[in-house]
Amino acid sequence: MHLWLAVPLIAVMGLILGLLGGGGSILTTPILVYVLGLEAHAAIVLSLIVVGSTSLVGTLLHQKHSELAWKQGLLFVAFGAPLNMLGAQIARHVSAGHLLVFFGVLMGVSGVAMLFKRNDRNDPSRERSIWPVVAAGGAVGFLAGFLGVGGGFMIVPSLVLFLGLPMKAATGTSLLVITANSAVSLFGHRHAVDVSWTPLLALVPAALMATCVGVWLKKMLSAQLLRRAFGAVVIILGAFMIVYNSGALHNHVDAASGPQKETRSQALETSPKPYEPGLAHSSRQSNYR
Repeated sequence: MHLWLAVPLIAVMGLILGLLGGGGSILTTPILVYVLGLEAHAAIVLSLIVVGSTSLVGTLLHQKHSELAWKQGLLFVAFGAPLNMLGAQIARHVSAGHLLVFFGVLMGVSGVAMLFKRNDRNDPSRERSIWPVVAAGGAVGFLAGFLGVGGGFMIVPSLVLFLGLPMKAATGTSLLVITANSAVSLFGHRHAVDVSWTPLLALVPAALMATCVGVWLKKMLSAQLLRRAFGAVVIILGAFMIVYNSGALHNHVDAASGPQKETRSQALETSPKPYEPGLAHSSRQSNYR
């Protein structure tokens, strides 16, 4: 356990979360697993607590600066919460390899769309359909529960691209949805709550302070720059998830097919040889001699 290394890494996570409105659980879970050496289910639970509490503070800070779309955020939560719990239940019985690859592809597409979005204008008089909110909220909720993440890297593009929110408002609203998703996902993973709480004493304060710095920096940067930075980070993480999980799936298939090939070869060696009349006739002649 390298707590001295995990604390600054978690602080970087808090900075990104406050600045871009996403990336909390995707960054926190690997830190808990590979740096602190925690078991995967325990890491997911602690990640939800760290990210949820950090997102709550970020939400309050954005609300102070009136950069929060309560209506869209609450609709996201309302449509995503039931599927969030469903995803958490399915995650206990299903291998997430293929879904992680799909999630990586989806992140890449979202990142490209964010990079090439031309403007950040929002027309309040324009009536928008509720179905994009239903579809995006349900999809984000399910993936958040299945993967044990807050879903920020899907929430922000959905709010910007489908609902037409400005980037800075989408960032604050994303933190609101992440807070709710983390709470619901934590309830769905309650079977794994029996974990060590000691790391939280050092990780949560570092994440909270860094989130405050991220929210402060966001006010100084342009929406276009934030959107492009968000798109670049999403593409990089999506590509990493595709490559890493594709390699893991390939190794899993090879490992599973190896014993089958070995069993077939052993069966061929031990099976009786086919009847060949010529050989049998020649062997009888040699016996008579």
